[in-house]
Amino acid sequence: MISSPKPADFYIKNITLLLLLITAFFVRIIAATYTGMPHYTIDSHNYILQAEILKKGGYANYFPNGYPLLILIVSFFSPIEFGLLLLNILLSVFTILLVYLIAEDLSGNIYIALLSAAALTFYPTQVNYVHYILTEVPVTFFLALAVYLFQKEKLVYSGLALGFAMIIRTTLIFVPFLFFLYLFFNHKRSESIIWFISFLIIPLLLMLYGYLVSGNFTLGRNFTHNIYVTINQHYNISFTKTQGITAYFNYMISSPVQFFTDRIHSFWNLWGFFPSVADGFRSHLIYRILVGLRFPLLILGIYGFMKSESKTIPFLLILPAVSITIVHTMFFSNTRFTIPAEPFLIILAVVGVGKFISGKVFAK
Repeated sequence: MISSPKPADFYIKNITLLLLLITAFFVRIIAATYTGMPHYTIDSHNYILQAEILKKGGYANYFPNGYPLLILIVSFFSPIEFGLLLLNILLSVFTILLVYLIAEDLSGNIYIALLSAAALTFYPTQVNYVHYILTEVPVTFFLALAVYLFQKEKLVYSGLALGFAMIIRTTLIFVPFLFFLYLFFNHKRSESIIWFISFLIIPLLLMLYGYLVSGNFTLGRNFTHNIYVTINQHYNISFTKTQGITAYFNYMISSPVQFFTDRIHSFWNLWGFFPSVADGFRSHLIYRILVGLRFPLLILGIYGFMKSESKTIPFLLILPAVSITIVHTMFFSNTRFTIPAEPFLIILAVVGVGKFISGKVFAK
């Protein structure tokens, strides 16, 4: 049983957490507005275009429509660029708060929770992607919210939050299915079913809307395009998923060495300590070193997961990394794709280091 915190600990926790959140807020304002870094990529413009189509009552089905839906909501209250950057700042700060709450409840230790929040406050890629109009910050927030709500046994709300994360980033597809199977076969069947049905509500509603206005029952169709990018072949919008999958397996059979080499490269670009050179700022040595922090983070996160006494929440925490790794190792990858997994690996890493240090102390 976790003992009640001492009054001194209570004040340390609240003052330190407040200072971290204030610091995170101003660091992210600077990152989003004063660094001169770009806000848009090709994907950003496509998301905004899909939001405009939604606003007109249509349904473009290239990218998943979760982020365009978020853009549409923001557009009712603010100019799009200002509103989305402000949203990124606020969601990123609230993600830090959620990480603190998850870590405190998981470990029962306010210092582990504060260290997790502090690491996330200054973790380079988490700060960097606030200035981009992309899916990374929102999907990370909704993932953290889903974990926190599950931890508090708010199963329906947790499922809904994960459903919203899914319609933003479909590469998280293995998270709900693996967690459902984990719960179901660990004698929590009613709990798993309630959670999973809640998760399905938002994706199914969005897909139903898409079917009614466009005749396509799908979150998005970039999957087929991604296949052709992966195998470096020409893509035509008329190509079907079946054609894409066939082309993928034909490439795997006809060029097994190149296919295997490509998969290693994709994995390295996700988690390697020194990612491949890319165009623009990403070619800079300092950027590649900072991004490479995800390699020790992954190792420490796995260690923390293995050392966790209760596996339910740690299993949910490790799943974003598992899902992203499976999907993007089999296809192409980008260094930003691991952003949603990083806060949860930070929690596991800090918990693991805490257990290692406490074990060494008691061993003496």
